[in-house]
Amino acid sequence: MRWIGIIIFVLGLPRFGQAGKGGPVENGRVFIINSPVRNLNEFRTLVKQALVLKPFGKVKINIGALADKSFHEIPAQGSPWHEYASSNPTPHKFFPHPRLVPFIPADFVKRNRQLLLEKARILRENGLEAAFMGYEPNFLPADFFDAYPTMLGARVDHPRRSTQKEFAPCIFVKETREMYAWMMAEMLKAVPEITSFSFKTNDAGAGICWADWLYTGPNGAAACKNLSMGERMRLLLNAYKEGAAKVGRELSIYVDERSSNFSDGEKQDIEKLLPENCYLKSTGNRRIQNVDGTLSSLYPVTGIINPFAFFGQMQSINDNPNTTVFIGLRAAYDRGYEPNAVSELLFEMMEIALTKSTTRPEINDVGQQVLSASEKWGGQQSVAELNKAFVALNEAMTYKSAAFPRVHSLYWGVTERMINRPLVFAPQRLSKDEESYFLPYIFNISIDEARMDYMDIHGSRGTITPGVVNNYVHRVHNAAALFEKVDEAAPMKAFFQRMALSLRIHASIIRSCGNFSAAQLIRDRNKGLLNGPVHLPDKETSFSGHPDFIPFNNIMRDELDNTTELIGLLEQGGIQQIILATSSVYEDRFLLGPFFINQLKQKRKIMLDHWQDIEGYLSSPFK
Repeated sequence: MRWIGIIIFVLGLPRFGQAGKGGPVENGRVFIINSPVRNLNEFRTLVKQALVLKPFGKVKINIGALADKSFHEIPAQGSPWHEYASSNPTPHKFFPHPRLVPFIPADFVKRNRQLLLEKARILRENGLEAAFMGYEPNFLPADFFDAYPTMLGARVDHPRRSTQKEFAPCIFVKETREMYAWMMAEMLKAVPEITSFSFKTNDAGAGICWADWLYTGPNGAAACKNLSMGERMRLLLNAYKEGAAKVGRELSIYVDERSSNFSDGEKQDIEKLLPENCYLKSTGNRRIQNVDGTLSSLYPVTGIINPFAFFGQMQSINDNPNTTVFIGLRAAYDRGYEPNAVSELLFEMMEIALTKSTTRPEINDVGQQVLSASEKWGGQQSVAELNKAFVALNEAMTYKSAAFPRVHSLYWGVTERMINRPLVFAPQRLSKDEESYFLPYIFNISIDEARMDYMDIHGSRGTITPGVVNNYVHRVHNAAALFEKVDEAAPMKAFFQRMALSLRIHASIIRSCGNFSAAQLIRDRNKGLLNGPVHLPDKETSFSGHPDFIPFNNIMRDELDNTTELIGLLEQGGIQQIILATSSVYEDRFLLGPFFINQLKQKRKIMLDHWQDIEGYLSSPFK
């Protein structure tokens, strides 16, 4: 019998007892790489790169990415929350149960399955195994619950982010568990290369009845209200195990606690009731570790590595020979992934860190590991310059983490369109045509809030001190200048030239975030005037005018200059360092459109066209 290693995994969770009577299914070190690559040529390259890890353990690559966006799940009126989930991989989008078949587009399923099988074939040819990483129990179409009302489980959408309610199936219902077991069996039968399965829940499209932290509050079917979360999870996990058993496989599962929403009490209960061969976080038998590149924090900008941070994550990787290492290369809910040029260097850094200390004792220190990588990529002539650049970059990133960690280029820059929307004093004076290229893509279920409140971040409010932004932007530009000085003879000169460009683009995005925050603070202070009619200024002589007039004009000018500089960076080749939609139909709250440069030029024009709007609300300087 061939065993399938599906470990239950919850990041950051305290250990509350032995997980599973059977112990770890997998022995030794295991690497699980998560990258939602859809292009098969890029996937082949990723597989070839990952082979460098084979001497250090078993290597698996996630093949559960969708071939296309789940357009059928998005309401006709649009919905920001549904866009979170529109790229969710889940077994029912690859191998739907007969009950589900009428409710999911057949061509959508066919293309997903074809991509899955093609990736599995490539892994088989290279002697690697596959993983499937998804979201469970994922919400299902309303028509499905009309047909099978007894299977209706918890409402799982976010009221402040969704225009339409959504429900997941109830795990307590026997038919639900049979459906999940059937789909798991079909997937494992069709794709024997899959030897690990994991999922996140209670967030971004998935949820379990009566969970403490569901976004609408604990809710679900009355019949299962008295079950504990551990009992519910046990039912779900046993359904998967039963499905695997149907095709002669042992079943265990990874639950991604870092991305799932469980209260501490629920975590303790889940851990106590895990089935055999199921794991929550690390145990004495198997350690769980995570390493990531920079894309998850710097999206939509690609092509940046921070060796100090990466080697820091790898520091304890040799502590336990039975370690599962999850390597994250994805971002923006599977809309982006680290390009091959970056993943190659990440795997090279892993190789350095994994080299046995008895062979290379000098690389056990992070600083020495970075120096070793600098020598490899920069050569003898540039090792010192490259190492200095890495130090400067790490100091900048460390500063941001300490000074303003909640400002995220994805959630602020992209989903609020601070990158490419015009910064003006009175947004209500923009025409529908002027708003058309950005307003539909701002993450907000209220058009008025999206239009008028620059600092509404997914239904909450944010702010940032301009001084810390300026400090960070200055630090990033300094690091970029150092990467640009790497000697022409350096083996990786071209990569670091592009990386410098990426850093300057990233700095521009954060600079926009600071400008919009500062602008909204002024708009808040003058809310009464903004809500009133346009009027002539008073006739009192003043060298400064209204105290907010000059500061707001300076913010507008800085954002205008920032936009001009960003256009220049993109036209110099930086557009290749940005993750963009391949066509306009894929542009959404999390993914910028394909005509990004043109949108930036529109932003500039609209700002200039509305430059004098402020004069109808605040008094200008007058002598």
